[in-house]
Amino acid sequence: MAKIKQLSTHEAQKIAAGEVVERPANIVKELVENSIDAGATRISIYVKDSGKELIRVVDNGCGMDSEDALLCFNRHATSKITHVNELESLTTFGFRGEALASIASVSTITLTTKEEQTLEGTYIRISANTIEEHAPIACQTGTDIGIHNLFFNVPARKKFLKTAQTEWRAIQLLFNAFCFDYPHIHFSLFADDKQVLNCPPVLSLKNRALQLWEPHYNPHLIELNKHTSNECTITGIISDHQHYRYDRSGIYFFVNQRWIKNQSLSSALVKGYVNVIPEGRYPAAVISITVPPHHVDINIHPRKEEVKFLHPKKIEAALQMAVKKTLEHNLSQQIKQDIAFKPIEQKSLSFHQPTQQPISFKPFDFDTFFAQQTQPFTHETETIAHSAEIQTPKQHTIDSVALSPAYKPAEEKNEQIHVAQGLPYNIIGQYNKTYILIEKEEGLFLVDQHAAHERILYELFSTRFNEVATVNLLFPSVITLSPHDINVLLPHIELLHSNGILIEQSGPQQLMVQSLPVTIKDQPIDEIIKAMIGWINDHQSLDTLVFKKTLNEKLHAQMACKAAVKAGDILTREKMEQLLQDLEKTANRFSCPHGRPTGWLLSLHEIEKKFRRKL
Repeated sequence: MAKIKQLSTHEAQKIAAGEVVERPANIVKELVENSIDAGATRISIYVKDSGKELIRVVDNGCGMDSEDALLCFNRHATSKITHVNELESLTTFGFRGEALASIASVSTITLTTKEEQTLEGTYIRISANTIEEHAPIACQTGTDIGIHNLFFNVPARKKFLKTAQTEWRAIQLLFNAFCFDYPHIHFSLFADDKQVLNCPPVLSLKNRALQLWEPHYNPHLIELNKHTSNECTITGIISDHQHYRYDRSGIYFFVNQRWIKNQSLSSALVKGYVNVIPEGRYPAAVISITVPPHHVDINIHPRKEEVKFLHPKKIEAALQMAVKKTLEHNLSQQIKQDIAFKPIEQKSLSFHQPTQQPISFKPFDFDTFFAQQTQPFTHETETIAHSAEIQTPKQHTIDSVALSPAYKPAEEKNEQIHVAQGLPYNIIGQYNKTYILIEKEEGLFLVDQHAAHERILYELFSTRFNEVATVNLLFPSVITLSPHDINVLLPHIELLHSNGILIEQSGPQQLMVQSLPVTIKDQPIDEIIKAMIGWINDHQSLDTLVFKKTLNEKLHAQMACKAAVKAGDILTREKMEQLLQDLEKTANRFSCPHGRPTGWLLSLHEIEKKFRRKL
């Protein structure tokens, strides 16, 4: 008996649906692209239960007659090409109903459509690829298509859909992309019968950004210097050096007016910001790249979300250079404006020598410190500083704020480090208000005050976060976010509460912070909240336990970074002594949470070699 059997067309289409219908956003993409191909100037999108219950797209495009309305649900039916060779020069997204055959096999579809020259339209209802109703109807010119009860007949696939919040986020990002790509089209987005976004036609990308992004973006958006070459034309808008995000959700790439995802392009964009924004932060950008159709392959991905360029390196280099030149020009203009109003403040590097004598602190024991070190601090150790935050020197003295937080590590016997009497050493002072210089018989030891204090606080936050000392704010801090970011954060707000950050929603776009850990009471809490939203977006695909652990680790690292002394803070001798003593008792003390070394030994032997005292 034959083992191989031919699947029925109905079952084959259910399987094919997996290529184009992975999630509700994929359906929205297919339907909106069809509307754009139909010449629509107004497109409204309606979703219920994040698209699981309903996805409906209404447009004022050219519409279809009764015959085409039926034909669009057949596989391989198209009005755009007649031969496969025409794919190279295809400039449209596809054809009306390209994926409808697959979508119809896993849902119920209602279609109302009418051409401008006809008196009546057509209504069709299809469920699981079976036509249940086909009749004339009075309606406006255009197409109104609804996808109901997605995966109702494929429960195995339905259970793999993400949470409502995740699916809704994907739809919102897609909506933003269409709005940026087609500023001349009026887009509207409705969720559960409420209008979420209304974006009438605009004349520029900056005006479109005003409709989609928070108001604080606008002053920081600048037009990209246009690049034109034989390989490509690059235009768009980017954020300046004063604005950055904690995730890549504000970056959009379009190739020949098609929204795509491309890691290489994203890396090229970020490289244009090297030494301009901190490492691990990302700009906002809307980049449009136009290439000859035969220089790009748009069919390497089932849903055409990725493309393959004929000359990828040239395009990446052009993008990086365009970003760099734009930022340089913008900064030059700002400097000229500043000079016109006030002279530039002259700053110089200084060496801070503490004037106070040592008090009753136990000396920092180098023997104990190095005894548990797995490898010495060397130049090579610095290579692990892959995500270190760039600190801007500030001019204030740390003398009234204690280095240690409001709670101490457990004093259990098995956690104590028994300190032996160390050899004599001398704190020389601070270099560049950033490094504590320590004279030792073996050489010169440098401690990065920020990295060291950051590690101290991180370990305390991680081990004792349930016992954190908090302070109620006399005047609660209000944080304004987009409705989308609010929805991303709310399901995870308990994690903030468990770490001493008491926060609650006070409006559609506002959060109110009522209490904070003592150690970060004077820090910009809005930056921590925005960073957390970025982590949620980046790591939401992880297993639940791993996801929660990752969020905790990143939150503790961010809190420690914000609360730690900074590069540029002047420390008294007492504070330097205290920091060294705290560091000595801290686990994992050889690097900060981001991987940068906390200290580095310049041996006497190395120094004497530099001065040619020894070979």
